[in-house]
Amino acid sequence: MSTSLFELISDNIRSNDMLPEGFRLSGDTLAQSREKVPLVDGALDGMYLFHNLPGNSDMEGLIEIINEASRHDFDAAEYDLRDFFSDKDCRMLPLVEKIEQWVNDNLGTIDAEALFEFAANIIVKTDNPECLKFALVLLEMMDTDDNDAVKDVVRTLARSEEFTLFSIFVAETWKDSTEAILDFAKHTRGWGRIHAVEHIDAASGKVKDWLFHEGVKNNIGTAYSARTVAEKINLGKVFANPAFNFDDYLLSRPIMEGLLNEGSLQGISSMSDRSEIIGGFLKQSENRSHTPETIATLLDIRDYLSNNIFPESGKLGDRLEKLLNSDSIRTAVQQFIAEKKGFRIAGRMGIDCRDEILNAISEDFAANASLADILPKDSDTLGKLFAIYRDKLPLQMMASGPKDNLGIGEEYRPYHQLAFLVQNLADTAGEGEDFIIYSLNCPVNANRRMALSTLHEWLKDDYVPSAAIKNAVWKLKEQEPVEDIGNLLEKIEI
Repeated sequence: MSTSLFELISDNIRSNDMLPEGFRLSGDTLAQSREKVPLVDGALDGMYLFHNLPGNSDMEGLIEIINEASRHDFDAAEYDLRDFFSDKDCRMLPLVEKIEQWVNDNLGTIDAEALFEFAANIIVKTDNPECLKFALVLLEMMDTDDNDAVKDVVRTLARSEEFTLFSIFVAETWKDSTEAILDFAKHTRGWGRIHAVEHIDAASGKVKDWLFHEGVKNNIGTAYSARTVAEKINLGKVFANPAFNFDDYLLSRPIMEGLLNEGSLQGISSMSDRSEIIGGFLKQSENRSHTPETIATLLDIRDYLSNNIFPESGKLGDRLEKLLNSDSIRTAVQQFIAEKKGFRIAGRMGIDCRDEILNAISEDFAANASLADILPKDSDTLGKLFAIYRDKLPLQMMASGPKDNLGIGEEYRPYHQLAFLVQNLADTAGEGEDFIIYSLNCPVNANRRMALSTLHEWLKDDYVPSAAIKNAVWKLKEQEPVEDIGNLLEKIEI
């Protein structure tokens, strides 16, 4: 008999009452190109809630399972439950509200004690995540507050990011729900913490303090919790607190960064007090010592104000420009440059540091090669950059011929560095032809794809290919082993 999920989680909880970093019980994957990309626990449910991932809607099978359990036909109910969720695309979360509504509408036909016995048995013995979630949904609709055994099991399951949300559903029915959900939040790192932040009641100072200190600290992304944290702690008022200090300022920065990272998530634009929040952060940014991160956030606010017009945006923008041009911040950026950091900040502020960037790339190529994208693209600068790349990369050895190679692993770092350079040559037609040729002869697929993509952009700019470029393309057409790269080659007409 296979190990149950409850046993697996229990056996892996460490002395800090958490599962080890990287623990994964889910077999969920996403198809991407020809690879299967593994997902962290809780990812599919998280994407369903935050990114409108499609979900199944047919719950008839679950209704029959509830009826079987009510008739004490536990064997049939368990068999049918496993069968219902045998389809990997069938998820419990999209069905939660429908099942809850059906149960509420049919209380007279349900044997609650039998259903409780069935659910309590499933949560400790099943090895199917969706079956376990179904059992937790059933327990959510029952009184478990005085059942310490069930509560202990739910607390244990909550340590798994895959089950934290469903454990929260149960815990919300307990008298000590706030303490329980805070405990879940403190003992998770990813989707579990995100769900706990969403569901916790922030009426107490203790909870608000934890949210301010830890609420956006998860390994998925600050943007998932930033707006919720800002609303629950009333961030605008926090900035106005006379006791607000430098440590508080550093804690507030990732919250602001998350609010500004709107992408596909609702952030600061959805908040009625966004002017108060932005204004408060700017006020707190005055007369402070700054880090590269705090200045980067100020620059992100500048970008936001440039792209979003609202009643106070003009005044806030003026205040921000005055702050960014203050002697203290300009001096701080110069110091960062001297310490070989903050180059991207300098570029965003219009501070010329090309020589310092080139020196940094030359001195520590592995750490700084990615700075190539912020250098100006005049011929003199590009010439110096190319000389560094020719010196640091074993280009002749790398151009060993095309293969079907995904280039996964640290040993392929030079290939990725070359691809990054070639990517950033797309708008400089004819500059660095030799890097295109080397890339067309690399065994790593990404290098050949990037070279062809850049070459395609060059040809749009009336670029006249050299004989060497033509020969490299013709040779690759004869040797290319990967179909989609072959299709790209056909689009290169030279």
